[in-house]
Amino acid sequence: MLMRRGMTAAMRYYDIGFNMCDPMYQGVYNGKKYHETDIDSVLKRCEETRVDCLLLTGSSIAESRETIKMAEALGKKHSKPRLFYTVGVHPCCVNEFVIQEGSTIHQPTNDEEWNSRLDVTDYGFTRGKLLELYELMSLRHSSDTAFRAIGEIGLDYDRFYYSGKRMQLKFFREQLKLSCLFPEMPLFLHMRSAFEDFIAIMREFVSGFTDNEDLFNWKELIAESDHCGTMLDASGSPVYRFDPRRKFVVHSFTGTPFEMHELLALSSNCYIGMNGTSFKDEHNIESARQVPLERLLLETDAPWCEIKRTHVSYPYLMRAENAVSDSTTPWLKEAYPDLEKWYDSVKRDKLVKKDQAVWPGTMVKSRNEPCTMGQVATVVANVKGLPLKDVVSQVWETSCAVYGD
Repeated sequence: MLMRRGMTAAMRYYDIGFNMCDPMYQGVYNGKKYHETDIDSVLKRCEETRVDCLLLTGSSIAESRETIKMAEALGKKHSKPRLFYTVGVHPCCVNEFVIQEGSTIHQPTNDEEWNSRLDVTDYGFTRGKLLELYELMSLRHSSDTAFRAIGEIGLDYDRFYYSGKRMQLKFFREQLKLSCLFPEMPLFLHMRSAFEDFIAIMREFVSGFTDNEDLFNWKELIAESDHCGTMLDASGSPVYRFDPRRKFVVHSFTGTPFEMHELLALSSNCYIGMNGTSFKDEHNIESARQVPLERLLLETDAPWCEIKRTHVSYPYLMRAENAVSDSTTPWLKEAYPDLEKWYDSVKRDKLVKKDQAVWPGTMVKSRNEPCTMGQVATVVANVKGLPLKDVVSQVWETSCAVYGD
């Protein structure tokens, strides 16, 4: 176990994007098993690094269910961090709305041409899958306060090898329609190389519109809900408009400063989420510099999106006051005041060779974890030229205001 200084309440981190059900945390990498699950050690490192809250992301119907199970089971074992979760279907998984086989974020079709042709043919089947998602949301909304957001939903035009543009557009809209039946529930949104389509759809829902086509006959669902008086017009057609209280976060933002400002102008309830991938290039750094601190949330998107030496952000991570000049972890003292040293790390095939007693102090190389939140915050603070404690404090307050503590 790591040696610790006297505990301090100065730093508290809220990771709004943790893919806990990723197979890597079960020791499986690219389909091959290397070690037993070490998720308890991952959560122990969260506790030691003051990552007090985690928002676990749902990427498909099956993965949303699995995430819920993990949150419930691990929440009983660990008092910290507190575990919350989202429910939704990621743009890379929307094929599951039209094919019998379930989708996961780890199973691309790798067939862009086939994906581009895929569309709804059996409307009964597709409506049934959408209803399955809605019923899962409805059940958790009525029974579990750990359900904190609808997501991860959106558009990803970098990964058409998972799903095509037509499918992504259709089911981003359909999930947003269903989300209006939970008017105060925040959204956890995904946007990658799809700014124009993404913001056009979001503008529709912020401004409000009547859906005369009603492709999946949601007017029946709305008529049976508590929202029939506000979500059906005089002719019985559905009307969709975000509740003024609804907050939404465009997570893992990698767009330009212009795109960021356009998104923030959509609504005072729009926020930007940033992680290691958000700081790869110069325009990413400029976005981080310009984003209003009170509209910013931070995340790791682990096991992905770590800060790398090749990123433009790396010098900002390695810049720290009062650090030993040759230190390999100059960010440690300020970002992690309870730690004497950073964790060891080993390759994925080496963890199994270590006694499990030392697993809490051992990370797996190239597998990101929530405990790196302090590094993400350090980059933001140094890019903005602000004290780290001020950045961490404001981001914590904003994260709690959006997703609850």
